[in-house]
Amino acid sequence: MSTPRAAKRYAKSLFSLAEERGAIEHMENDVRQLHDAISNSPELLMLLKSPVVKAGTKENILVRIFDQNISELSLEFVKILVRKGREPILPAIIQETLSLVRNMRNVRLAEVKTAVPMDDALRERVSKALKHLHDGDVELQETVDPSLLGGFQLLMDNRMIDASIKREIDLLRRHITDHDYEPEL
Repeated sequence: MSTPRAAKRYAKSLFSLAEERGAIEHMENDVRQLHDAISNSPELLMLLKSPVVKAGTKENILVRIFDQNISELSLEFVKILVRKGREPILPAIIQETLSLVRNMRNVRLAEVKTAVPMDDALRERVSKALKHLHDGDVELQETVDPSLLGGFQLLMDNRMIDASIKREIDLLRRHITDHDYEPEL
């Protein structure tokens, strides 16, 4: 799903404001805390997207949750989003803001899907291999997907490497069904 244009505009605004005030690191930490809170709480995500809950109630709840955890700049930004009715796109704004921070620091995001959680040794090997593809740091975003059966899928810079067992089985199935078999008589 594509990111709404409004999310990109709000992310640029937050990033520019934090840059003006020399608070990029604080803002990044705040945005990561917001991301963690929203992704770990389906109820919070439902609250943000609910058209039934009034803006004042949403603002009060968000202030109670984040008042002591994020900076005043980030909290005021969240309040403005609620007042303007843009809180449903907060997750997209967070993703765009983190993307702007990564671009500023020359860091690329690499999404790795594996059938089982990666251990530290494998994570280190993957990070080293990815550093050869990019002259800068690489941020790994790990996802466990048991349907892969084994192997991995890697997505970085709109390129995908699919070395999963599931893909191999699908290729084999396609190869068998696409070729006519004529037994010898």
